[in-house]
Amino acid sequence: MNTQQREQARLSLLRYCESADQYGLAGTLLLQFVRNEGLRGVTREGLDVEILYLADKGLLVSVNKLVSPENRAWRITAAGRDWLAERAGN
Repeated sequence: MNTQQREQARLSLLRYCESADQYGLAGTLLLQFVRNEGLRGVTREGLDVEILYLADKGLLVSVNKLVSPENRAWRITAAGRDWLAERAGN
């Protein structure tokens, strides 16, 4: 991904996770969403890097799952919601 595609993927991940409930969204589903937006070349590994970037920034967090914890799911944090809200106002 180039820098513009990377930014678009990150913004999309935040928007999708914002629309999810407290159970979050699985990485495989997030990958499908991002690819459907036209970023067809995004790989699972590439998406995982962007998710980790957003998690390191405190904007996404992994959901604690009792069943199948190996299938990670992600949800937006309060900081992520605030960041999106501030950006929407511009």
